[in-house]
Amino acid sequence: MLARRIIENPKTAIDTLAREELGLDPTQLGSPWSAAASSFVAFIVGALVPVLPYLFVAGQLAWIASALFSCLALFGVGALLSIFTAQGPLLSGLRMLVIGLLASGITYTVGWLLGVSVAG
Repeated sequence: MLARRIIENPKTAIDTLAREELGLDPTQLGSPWSAAASSFVAFIVGALVPVLPYLFVAGQLAWIASALFSCLALFGVGALLSIFTAQGPLLSGLRMLVIGLLASGITYTVGWLLGVSVAG
């Protein structure tokens, strides 16, 4: 009977499910706008990491610096995420690095299969 009364009101149902199932307090969640803004800033910063070396040097040195900075950034983000997980920073950093390397390998392979090339 109690469950039926809670589900009758969508606002009450969502609040109750968020508290009981997810352990969240809906009144303490941030606004969607601040979540969107922080996601946007994180995306911009993440996109700048591999591009910055090309603004200062060219050729193979830029490629090596870009790869190195990208790997360091991936590892660093993974290590920082260990704060929120039960894994240690080394394992979490390596996990993020491997995922990033796999993603870049897949992206390269798809581009190669489609015949995409960058003249430089």
